[in-house]
Amino acid sequence: MNPTLYPAKICLRTAYLLTALLTLWLLSTRGSTQSQKSDFKAWGLETLKHIEEDYALPNSALYADEWKRGQKPEGSPAFMWGAGVQLSALTAATRIQPQVYKERLKRFVSALEVYWTLGDNNIGGYDVLPHPKPLDRYYDDNMWVGLALVEAYEVTKDKAYRDKAEAVFAFILTVEDDKLGGGIYWKEKEKTSKNTCSNAPAMVLALRLFQVTHKQDYMDAAKRLYDWTNAHLQAPDGLFWDNIRVDGTIEKTKWSYNTALMLRANCLFYSLTHEKPYYEEAERIARSAASYWVKVETGAIADDGAFAHLLAEAFLAVSEMDGKTYWRGLVDKALTHLYTHLKDEDGHYSEHWNRLPTKPHDKVGLLSQASVARAFLRASLK
Repeated sequence: MNPTLYPAKICLRTAYLLTALLTLWLLSTRGSTQSQKSDFKAWGLETLKHIEEDYALPNSALYADEWKRGQKPEGSPAFMWGAGVQLSALTAATRIQPQVYKERLKRFVSALEVYWTLGDNNIGGYDVLPHPKPLDRYYDDNMWVGLALVEAYEVTKDKAYRDKAEAVFAFILTVEDDKLGGGIYWKEKEKTSKNTCSNAPAMVLALRLFQVTHKQDYMDAAKRLYDWTNAHLQAPDGLFWDNIRVDGTIEKTKWSYNTALMLRANCLFYSLTHEKPYYEEAERIARSAASYWVKVETGAIADDGAFAHLLAEAFLAVSEMDGKTYWRGLVDKALTHLYTHLKDEDGHYSEHWNRLPTKPHDKVGLLSQASVARAFLRASLK
């Protein structure tokens, strides 16, 4: 043997060994991820089953707002926020099992027409509850439905859903004005503040509509709202404050869903424009959000589920954008903690994703359970 070749052979063998170990690790990680996604699918479908049993109103395609122990689903239909999140859970389920959920999705969208009403401006939008009643329309409520309608269009190819999502966005733009230099108000009848929860999902809806219609007006609107929200409502750490009042006072509470939708907006902008600043901003916001809301010891997202499920979805968007498994891992751990520790014996989840239930719930809102279903089902998708 040539002694000068011996070190080279050792290095070569070491390289082969490292390559083999890396391959085995990647395969085991891939298998683990696929297994985890399978779990999320099962958990999400299980949660939807409970929702149908506990909230579906008799002789209607709508859902009750609350489950109460010992009572059958009855009373008024859910508030629009909960109905909108439930719609997003059904669109995700339809992607997974179209033969099971497609007709349920269609019936629910049709049933939501009882919320649709013309305002004083003769422009339609979803009200907080079905009519007849005094007008009370929230712009953020409409955007949750609008985003779900874009997904409904994608999974059914029914252009009526895309058209309805466009009508929702037209309603939203009626409230954009020059006070504070632009932006979208939160509530139609009380134009006292412009909130991140109305502006961030508005730009995401605009970008999603651009994806399915290719109309430049939607991209232009998204950029306009993006610039305004960053200028008026972004904190120095990259996260987002709640709102700015018309007198210029800023309410500096930070809710995870506000940051989540701005995070998704940056991911969408990057996917559509390939401009690096959006990529870099998404990474910066994601790091700050993880530090602020994710509990290291448990992986829990420390916020109400109505907000937290949107942050989980945003982390998945970042993972899909940059290919890093770290963000996917955060979601996997948070949702596993949710399933393992935050479900009571009736199959209901805590409203807050970092607070253990001390006893079974006597009443539970649709919004909190639909948020869980959406989170599990979204995490089960590619």
